[in-house]
Parts: sequence; structure tokens; C-alpha cells
Amino acid sequence: MSKKRSRWYARLGWGVMMVFSSMVALYTLSYLVLGEQVYVEVLVESFLARPWGIYTHAFFAMIALALGPFQFRGLMIEHRPPIHRTLGKIYVVGALMTGLSGLYMAGYAYGGWISQLGFGTMAVALLVTTSMAYLKIRARHIVEHRAWMIRSFSVLFAAVTLRLWLPVLTALYQGDFTPAYQWVAWVAWVPNLIGADWYVRRLARRSGTAAVEQPFQYSTAAATP
Repeated sequence: MSKKRSRWYARLGWGVMMVFSSMVALYTLSYLVLGEQVYVEVLVESFLARPWGIYTHAFFAMIALALGPFQFRGLMIEHRPPIHRTLGKIYVVGALMTGLSGLYMAGYAYGGWISQLGFGTMAVALLVTTSMAYLKIRARHIVEHRAWMIRSFSVLFAAVTLRLWLPVLTALYQGDFTPAYQWVAWVAWVPNLIGADWYVRRLARRSGTAAVEQPFQYSTAAATP
């Protein structure tokens, strides 16, 4: 594939990611503004019993989801490193708070232990990948930082893929929400993380570890914490 076509696909992918992330971030805002009116019926009781859990989770997920795509925008990374660093710090706080609140809410997830384990593991994965991304940039390990950021956002992007998978799974189970929700607790994020890890390793194999930087035009100026 030519470099020109590769860049076109990268821009298209970023655009699609940006659109879906923005749409779900706005939908998440409705949780804070409209509350019970937009909750899924079977989840209302759990959310109302733990308002600070769901509000914290929705607020920080909205911020991280809205900012995440910009962390992969080559022009900002290359020409506006201070903005990239500031948005990156906000993203890290948002993602970590999303993970912590998600871990708390996972213990009460609808669908029993299967859903609870799925959402709990997802929260841990978000905490680990985001923490690794932060630690790597603090150590100025730029390539590894980018790799962990890709993994982090792939887990966070479960906010999008959950809403794509859930109606499909519900339809497959002929309207039975419980098994669909148990499945989505896993398929919303596991394929994302596997795909992200494959992508990072594929780039590294193709052109060495520096290939991780290739799609993002990352500069050393942007690496200063």
C-alpha cells in the first residue's frame, strides 16, 4: 500500500473514531442532564441506588472519550505539543476516574457474576493501560507511551462498541436482555484491546519499534511531561 493511500485510510479511521466518540460523549452527557429518563429500564434501580457512582462514571468517561481522539491527531502532536500535553493530562485523569468508578459500579452490574467480572476486568484493563501510558511518557519512552495510549483508548472505546453490540446481541437473543448484557460486558472491550495490541505489534514488526510513531508524526517536543 502506498504512503498516500495509507495516510488516507489513517485519516478516515480517525474521522470515524472521532464521530462515534463525539456521539457517545454527547449521549453520556444526557445521563448527567436527564438522569433516569435515559437509563435502560432494567438498570434504573441499580443506577438510582448509586447516583454518585454512575454520575462520576458518566462525567469522566464523557471527558476522556471526547478528548481521546485528539491525542492521536498528528498535527496537534507535532505543532501544538503544549496543547497535546495538557489534553493528555486531562485524558489520563478522566480515564483513571472512569476506571475507578467503573470498577465500583461493576460490583453491582446487572446480569450477575458474568457481567460483574466482565465490566470489572474492563475497568482494571483501563486503569492498567492508562497508568502504563502515563508512566512511559514520564520516563520519556515515547514509542511505548504511544503503544499504551492506543491500548488505553481501545478499552475506553468500549463506550462506543457496547452501544453497537448490545442491540445486535439483544436481537440474537430475541429480545432477552440478560444474556445479551452478559455477553456485551466482554465483547464491548476484549476485541478492541486485542485489535489494538495486534495493530501496535504489527507496526513494530514492519519497521521496528519506531513504526508505532509512524501514523501519528510524534515528536520529542511533545514528550516533555
